[in-house]
Amino acid sequence: MFIVCFLKWLLYIFSGAVALYLVTLLVFSLIDRRIPINESTKTCLVTGASSGLGRALSVEMVKRGWKVIGVARRGELLEELHKQLGQAFIPYVCDVSNIETVHQASDGMKAKGLKPTLFFLNAGTAGHEPLETVSTTEHQKRFATNYFGVITWLDEWLPTVKQLGGGTFVATSSIAALFSPPWAAAYGASKVAIIHCFRALQLHHLNDNIGFDVVLPGAVDTAMGAPVGTLPCVHRTDDEARYIIDKVFQGKKQIEPSWFWATASRLSCLLPNQFKMKAFTGFLDLFSK
Repeated sequence: MFIVCFLKWLLYIFSGAVALYLVTLLVFSLIDRRIPINESTKTCLVTGASSGLGRALSVEMVKRGWKVIGVARRGELLEELHKQLGQAFIPYVCDVSNIETVHQASDGMKAKGLKPTLFFLNAGTAGHEPLETVSTTEHQKRFATNYFGVITWLDEWLPTVKQLGGGTFVATSSIAALFSPPWAAAYGASKVAIIHCFRALQLHHLNDNIGFDVVLPGAVDTAMGAPVGTLPCVHRTDDEARYIIDKVFQGKKQIEPSWFWATASRLSCLLPNQFKMKAFTGFLDLFSK
């Protein structure tokens, strides 16, 4: 009898705690200040625009009546997209991992009178890292694109955005920021770093009408992701782009397009390490077939 009563009280306490947590989240979401999108110039900038999610973001923004400055390393793919989208798409060949080329490209944009107020800083690089050692070169490579390839654009354009009355910077992080597999230490670290950076910038620029949003995609049908059908809940790039843009315009600060991968990543953190490694080994075997 005592045990039954104890379990009932335990259930009541747990239910109350969950209800309090959900109510708190709701109240905080209602009072949290949301930065409106500055549409004065109707111009946005997209990095990694030549393929994958960056290409889909560019196409969708043009459909919504925006002028898109598309930045990528592969000029031939940018030209193909330029032919498809017309004058609304302005291609710029630039390696975001090279700080000097970002400054040169930005100077060229400013000289032409281009004034983006919305930035999709999406360019990224990934790859399986050696498990036998920690590679400094691998970490430098990932951070050069995934972290500094974002920060350099902020350094270059924040003063201009302030002069224009505000704007929004959207960085593509990854679900790997919640839980990184053993072969992606550098990649996961670079994606966590950009989240913490943007959270600090949200506070620092609280009264500047400048938004700093992060996107944590799950499995997406891109060259860096996984083809549809190979994993659960793989999203098409055009669907992912529409969802992200909708949430950005709604003022969402952290966007997680895949509830499945967001939940699975958080739950994975709770597993014992030996189970995690067995799961990852099985995943690699499945994915390599």
